[in-house]
Amino acid sequence: MGWTYNAPDGTPTNGPRIVAVTITFTGFTLAIVCLRAYVRGWMVKAFGHDDWMIMVSWVGTCVYSLCTVVQTKWGLGVMSLEDMPPGNVYNFGLVQYIGAPFYVVGIWGFKMSLLLSYLRFFQGRYHTAAVFVGIACTLAHIAFVCVFLFLCTPISKQWDPAITYGHCAAAVPFYLSFSSLTICFDLMVIILPFPVLLQSKIPRRRKAALLILFALGIFVTVIQVIRIQTIRSLANYLDSAEPITWSIVEANIGVTIACIPTLAPLFKYFSERSRSGTGSGSRRPPELRYALRTWGSGTRALGHRSHNETEVSGVRRGTGDSTELILDADGITKTLDVTVTRQPHQPAPDSRASADTLDDDRGHLQVPAKAAAPQDM
Repeated sequence: MGWTYNAPDGTPTNGPRIVAVTITFTGFTLAIVCLRAYVRGWMVKAFGHDDWMIMVSWVGTCVYSLCTVVQTKWGLGVMSLEDMPPGNVYNFGLVQYIGAPFYVVGIWGFKMSLLLSYLRFFQGRYHTAAVFVGIACTLAHIAFVCVFLFLCTPISKQWDPAITYGHCAAAVPFYLSFSSLTICFDLMVIILPFPVLLQSKIPRRRKAALLILFALGIFVTVIQVIRIQTIRSLANYLDSAEPITWSIVEANIGVTIACIPTLAPLFKYFSERSRSGTGSGSRRPPELRYALRTWGSGTRALGHRSHNETEVSGVRRGTGDSTELILDADGITKTLDVTVTRQPHQPAPDSRASADTLDDDRGHLQVPAKAAAPQDM
């Protein structure tokens, strides 16, 4: 039996290649999203709205990918229109109709996840700009979903070739307009953090790394441009194989890029662990090794100082539940230093004084007894 339903064996099709690309990208993205959930929910314990949004984005991308895999069995990827079984056209169009809204949800979700993460450190007019872009992006993608769903009148005309009455809007101009507006929103989301980062006072190396991370979003824009070129060459419904494949790549790369900045604590943990396992770091006592820390959080030494003195110090910067304080927070910085000194034990002069002495497994802490009240003679 051939790859395509109702088609003879040996029918030329790119269906297996499309399925391989779909499963590879979707599976890789699932791994990245799971790593993000582990870092945000377990390591730094600060799972936020942007993390929920990236999961919504992946679910939309995954459902669209599943629809694409099913669609290849009904003819997606068949190279010649003459080889397409007429009985497959109905299911081919229906599966494509079902998958289109989930694609819009997928590409909308990773943009919103980035915007929500920006709100953690944006202030003033940049905070307002991020909110404005998020509202405009959401309204535009709602409009895209509505057009996808109601492109034809009656709606079933989109997948049922037996319906000869009614009408459909021009699909290719809509797809081109949709892709062009998506590129505009991609560029807005990419450019938004650059002025904030350039004006920040963080170290240059860290600033350069953050700029590169956010600039990775350009890959999504490049894929959108390639996708537009494939849409322009559409001649029949079978030519949609290439645009659909690039749509899957676009959505998955968008989710991946939105997750990369949140994985910094994981990379830092393994980097510090590899350094502690080589050279002089391998001779450190286990209790002096770094614990897992969130970005911008306080540092606490987990070890011994001496037998007679212990010092604990901590610094906390910033406010809110953000674990991505990538910029220096403006405001008051509070530092708390606590010193605890242990004194050698001195024998009590009498039984009453010794009764007021507290003992533990690390030594004796002398507590002076109250002076006896004078008695009438």
